[in-house]
Amino acid sequence: MNGAAWPRRANRNAGADTPPSARFLRAARAARVIAAELARRVWRYLWPSTAGRRNRAYLRDRLVALPLLAVVAFGALGWAYADVRDDSAYMQDRLGPALVGLANAKASLFIAQGEAEENLDEGRAAELSGLSERYRTRVARATQSLNQVTRSGALTVAEEQELRVVSALVVDYTGWIGRAQGHATDPVLRDAELTYARSMLCSAPVAAADSQDRFPPCPPTTGSGATSIVDRVAGLERQLRERLADRAAWGAGVHAAAVVSALALVLLAAGLWRTVSFLRRRFRIRLSIPLATAALPLLAVPLLTADALLAQHAQTEAVPVADALAERTSPATETVAEERPFDGPDPWAIEVLEARIDDGLSGGRLAFLDGIAPFVFPAGLVGAGLAGGALHAYRREYLVVARPGAVS
Repeated sequence: MNGAAWPRRANRNAGADTPPSARFLRAARAARVIAAELARRVWRYLWPSTAGRRNRAYLRDRLVALPLLAVVAFGALGWAYADVRDDSAYMQDRLGPALVGLANAKASLFIAQGEAEENLDEGRAAELSGLSERYRTRVARATQSLNQVTRSGALTVAEEQELRVVSALVVDYTGWIGRAQGHATDPVLRDAELTYARSMLCSAPVAAADSQDRFPPCPPTTGSGATSIVDRVAGLERQLRERLADRAAWGAGVHAAAVVSALALVLLAAGLWRTVSFLRRRFRIRLSIPLATAALPLLAVPLLTADALLAQHAQTEAVPVADALAERTSPATETVAEERPFDGPDPWAIEVLEARIDDGLSGGRLAFLDGIAPFVFPAGLVGAGLAGGALHAYRREYLVVARPGAVS
């Protein structure tokens, strides 16, 4: 008895001493077997063979597979297409106008600063007659542009608070310009107040070589030293440009949805064709009207794909134009465009860049497909319902008329 029990005890100890690598290999083999069986069963439903299959079994498999494929295909397609369309609308209606407004505000403030310095150099004449009409117009345009950015809907709560700070600084800035006007005949006070006003506009000091320039450069400061109006506006521009670039790039979710949709659409189209052929060969049904109707949404897939590709290309083209709005525009260019409007548009003028963004995003789509994105998935659901209802009806009719002992 003890001799018979010893081998069993030894076998148990041998199993306990099995190294972890061997147990891992056995678990991996078992997982592969299970995965292969699941894949075989799923493939049987997605792509069943008509050879040697009973009519009842084939119709049952098609009744499950075709509606499921339609829901998956048009669900993924509708989500990806709506995402691309929403990105184009967001860039055109919100991000683009916000970037244009910030560029206009920044250029207008620089022009107003140049006008104020030029007017106040005249001394008593500026004190009596006031600053020029261009100064007042540009200050008003800067304020209006900042208000338009606030109403654009492109800013987060924190960014809106930052923009309100900028607006308050602009009001304070104009107050210092007004004080400088009041001391126009006192060069010391006037220059001190003008210098302080410019420090509010631009934190970087003006170099001696640039002091004679009507619009000296003002590179933005980053970090804790970014406190001036231009610094804050440049920071908002940077955040909006990053958001625009993120919108223009297709994310991992859109790529995954596109792949899933493409595979499901191919299987759905092939499955509908094979099902119609099966019904013609086995049931003598020349054309199934419900299945043909369920296949109609597939005709819109090439148009939706072309529209999405056009929209994504337009979004990509808008990214460098948005960068030019923040980096290539200048007060000198805007002044020339204002003073000599008949010389032809400068390619880096704000108005030209705004038109390029708007026209590019407007033309980067098939206009007759506007508003169709919310109906892509419902169309797939209708097709799935039609296919499922038709196959259920064919299966019921077949089971009713099949005689006992007949081939099924």
